[in-house]
Amino acid sequence: MELKGRLKLIADITPKCNIVCDIGTDHAYIPIYLVMNKKCQKALACDVRKGPISFADKNIAEYGLSQYIKTRVGDGLDPIEDSEVDVIIIAGMGGQLIKEILEKGFAKAQKARTLVIQPMNAIELIRQWLYENGFDIFDEKLAKEEDRIYNAMAVKWTGKAKSKEEAYYYIGEKLFENRDSLLPELIEKRIRQLDKIIFEMEKMNDKNSKKRLDTIRIRDEISRLFMEYKKA
Repeated sequence: MELKGRLKLIADITPKCNIVCDIGTDHAYIPIYLVMNKKCQKALACDVRKGPISFADKNIAEYGLSQYIKTRVGDGLDPIEDSEVDVIIIAGMGGQLIKEILEKGFAKAQKARTLVIQPMNAIELIRQWLYENGFDIFDEKLAKEEDRIYNAMAVKWTGKAKSKEEAYYYIGEKLFENRDSLLPELIEKRIRQLDKIIFEMEKMNDKNSKKRLDTIRIRDEISRLFMEYKKA
């Protein structure tokens, strides 16, 4: 099996482990790839819907991996037991939903050796929640698929809550440290998005609202970090 773009990004940032659990597995492509490439010995493929699990079961059987990959139906982290898995992947969902899954399954998330998180939006919400709740983002990578840039984060529980410069919630600190090749393009896209929001609020006579002023401040912080990055 060959993965590309977003799915390959998730597989690449997933560390070697004994048992991986893919939450919202859909067709189970990631667990299949990880087991086939011996990054993980076994896997659980979980989804809240029976339909995707049926497709997952079919794909797993076609690759002859039914002995190594099991499927479960359930909401969020509910299908897994405490300390049952080493690595938990939560990918392909909105940031708000991922946050809710982590809040509901907080004890299980704490016990995992690594969480691999790939939000489709509202990534700043996830980064802030992770830091404030004692998790550390120890790696982050980018991948481009068509015209979209995707983030994937490797996270572990430390129990040490912290806060970061607000700009780092929008553009991950590890991306600067790793000097990711896609970082300049990601920053330019994010600044354009923020500029559009600022302009739309100005058109709506919302020029001096707190939300608009906060958005301007965040845009300026990101621009400053980018200038410092380019000088380094």
